[in-house]
Amino acid sequence: MKTAYFLIISFLTSVHLSAQIEFREGSWDEILSMAQTEDKPIFVDAYAVWCGPCKRMAADVFTQASVGDFFNGNFINAKIDMEKGEGPTLRSKYGVTAYPTLLFMTPEGDVLHKAIGYQNADNLLKHGNMALRKTNQAGEFTKRYEAGEREPEFILEYIQELNKADRETEKIALEYFQEMEEVDPEYKARIAFESFKNMDSQLFKYVLEGKEVIRSQYDQSVIDHRLIEASKGTINTAIQYSAPSVFHQMVENLNSMDVSPDILSSIERSYYAQTKDEEAFLASIKTSLEDENSDPCALAMEIYQAFPESTPMLEFAKKVFDQNFPMDLTLENYVTGLSLAIGLQDMVYMGQLHATMKMKPNPSTQETRQVDGLFQKAQNYLNRQMSKN
Repeated sequence: MKTAYFLIISFLTSVHLSAQIEFREGSWDEILSMAQTEDKPIFVDAYAVWCGPCKRMAADVFTQASVGDFFNGNFINAKIDMEKGEGPTLRSKYGVTAYPTLLFMTPEGDVLHKAIGYQNADNLLKHGNMALRKTNQAGEFTKRYEAGEREPEFILEYIQELNKADRETEKIALEYFQEMEEVDPEYKARIAFESFKNMDSQLFKYVLEGKEVIRSQYDQSVIDHRLIEASKGTINTAIQYSAPSVFHQMVENLNSMDVSPDILSSIERSYYAQTKDEEAFLASIKTSLEDENSDPCALAMEIYQAFPESTPMLEFAKKVFDQNFPMDLTLENYVTGLSLAIGLQDMVYMGQLHATMKMKPNPSTQETRQVDGLFQKAQNYLNRQMSKN
């Protein structure tokens, strides 16, 4: 039955829900602000509505999973009509004379790299990597570090560049703190925050000591992301060494950082899922459902992802899902329902989901095709699975 879990990936790819490039909304100043907050370069699809190659890229290239994963992970993406709104001003400023023009820019809006004309997926990824190489100065910073440069401003920048290159940072930070008798508290907190990869790292002590500095310097979404990623390493350690005390200490540390209850619950459930603790997992889900802002369909998917082979858990997920799905008929939720139907091997329920989705008022032609296509794919898959039994 575990193969049913992986069907979700093909679903998401086929309907382009999360695999495609996610273009941000907002003014140019807002795009720049997003890039600076998230410390990412910018990718701009500079297009015109009448441009045929622009439409082909939008339909055939930007929607590919490999392209979406790469650009969503590495860039703030913007799609700007060069003939409307701010477009003419940006067209003049950045020398756009043909369409599409693909601009790769620093968070401050300086051009790093430019490509003109239609690009297939492979070529677009090559251009993206060229731009990233220009933004990544880790090699130059390493030379300066090895030459003995130790100003806190430099160390912070060096670690940020190492992070961009997905290279080791904890060792550099720990070496620096051991070498220096005193470090400015603000830089100490930021260096530790940029460096720590595990909640049980020695660096977390400095993060905790400087949490007010961190809150003033980083957006909450950035803080949450860093804590979630660091928690993964600690959870792995707790499981590897059968040490639940490590997990409980991590929870205390997260509470010390005043992490939001929903983030904390999500992290705890990750541990419960990996240790197959259905009782604790369900208790956490039920607590989350009591929050008026909870998303039952998303929680149902979380149950499915954690326990794809447990019929009682899938039945509970179905119950949770059914309470909300008729009021929130999105493609994402439809995929969740179909996945539950596959996990439960329930063809009748699958048909009910399809009928409910078809009741959505005023769907686009494309969405109607996607709904029918997903149903057919799920139905064929489940028929094959049931014929094997």
